[in-house]
Amino acid sequence: MVESYGSDVESFRESITNGSTNRAMKAEATSTEGSALAEDLLARCQTLLDELQDFRDFVTEQRLEQEPAVDIHKFQTSVATEHKSLQKLANADLEAEKTIHTLRSSNLPFYAAIWGAAKASKALVTFGKRFYWDNRPTRDSKKAAEKRCALVDIVSHDGEEWIKVSTVTSSRLSLEIAKARWEAADSFSEDEEQENGNSTFDEDDIDRIELVRVASDLLRASQAHRVHYKRPRIRFVLPKISTSPPPELLPILERIRSTGAVIDLGDQNTSMGPIKESVFPHLLPSPHPPLTGTLNIDCTILLALVSDLSHTVNHPILPNYNLAITRQIQLETREHLVPSNLWPAMADKDLVCTHEAAKRMKEIVNTIGMPNERARTELLLDDGSARSGRELREAFATYSDYTIPHSWCLPIRIVQAKVSAYDISNEIQAAKLPPVALQVADQLTDINRSVFMHGWMQGMTTVSSNRTVAKQIESTVETDDQGAVGPEIWLREPARSLLGKEKERRK
Repeated sequence: MVESYGSDVESFRESITNGSTNRAMKAEATSTEGSALAEDLLARCQTLLDELQDFRDFVTEQRLEQEPAVDIHKFQTSVATEHKSLQKLANADLEAEKTIHTLRSSNLPFYAAIWGAAKASKALVTFGKRFYWDNRPTRDSKKAAEKRCALVDIVSHDGEEWIKVSTVTSSRLSLEIAKARWEAADSFSEDEEQENGNSTFDEDDIDRIELVRVASDLLRASQAHRVHYKRPRIRFVLPKISTSPPPELLPILERIRSTGAVIDLGDQNTSMGPIKESVFPHLLPSPHPPLTGTLNIDCTILLALVSDLSHTVNHPILPNYNLAITRQIQLETREHLVPSNLWPAMADKDLVCTHEAAKRMKEIVNTIGMPNERARTELLLDDGSARSGRELREAFATYSDYTIPHSWCLPIRIVQAKVSAYDISNEIQAAKLPPVALQVADQLTDINRSVFMHGWMQGMTTVSSNRTVAKQIESTVETDDQGAVGPEIWLREPARSLLGKEKERRK
């Protein structure tokens, strides 16, 4: 049965990976057998389709507009195509050996294994994605381009893990080994074969095994990609190979593990029960990276924390507002950035900002801020009144339509950032920063240098909505061929501007 997932099922390579075979049916087909098989496959396929749709609806309900989505469209379409094919077969001659053979060769077990592996993972990104290990020339044919890429069945853990699923059986893999041995033996003369006996199955022969070649391709592709400064890790899921595999398979599994891949053997509990509450939440992309105990707050987020847009429920859109403010109001109506996103992430965490960030933020507020925005700024960066956090939160609450959480630690402490070239060089010499840190710092303005380099040097998560700078830093670090790890940045965008004096702000 032809499948559209990844456009690879008809190829010899993918058919082996998926465990599909073209062995002739030895048992005589019967109408009862065909009907039962078709009915079972259709029911299971419909259950899978229903669960995929439930998950898609769950993602739509839970996801904030600016958060990454889980792309399951291609996978869901492939399963739907399989369901249509099964329906056609169910209406065909169920006594025909060809019909039963096609039913037994259904791709449904492969799809079910993929979804089962996905449910056992977390923070899904996409399904059936190709990753190239060199730049793909646009003039290349599809077939030529596919020789320089690896197909990943599931991208999970926010992109940090690639999962390859194979429903190949132990017996099928044993046949592959026998074939490789036969080809190796055939390459020797009779004299050489007698001299070497039958021990011609060396590492080169192991590399001929399809599953091993797939592992090598995945390794090569992963070395050409970095996610959050790291190479993606690779996981193989082999549900039809026992956790105690036959001895002849051990060299194959060890060869795959030698690429750095992890292998999960045996059925990973691919049941399709009611899992909306227990499983689906874990499959959503993470709303933010792991956060440190102290958060370094950028000027863009400081402004969002005091903006009238962030603290007014159902803010009206006035004719004199520019397009950017209008869009932010519309977005805030749906998302509620501060109460729904920033406050929960900041709960019980110490908050700091650099002197330069605080200075710039106050300059903006004093220039274009509305009265309530100025009042919130004084409370947010309270640096002289010696009021307690509780007192600051109570005062802040008078300027917000939302309930201020007790877990929000005020005030945000202003710190002096030591980010000179001398300071950075000392950190590099102490092996606390990679050499590329100097290059990163040289590309930043004074305020951005103070914010992002301070967070990096202190090992803090920097919270910012400055995509340009964040991506510039990431690109510079990831271009470094030493495998450097850059600063941890939670890019939360778009932030919220000050409502300000709109007429004065128009360009």
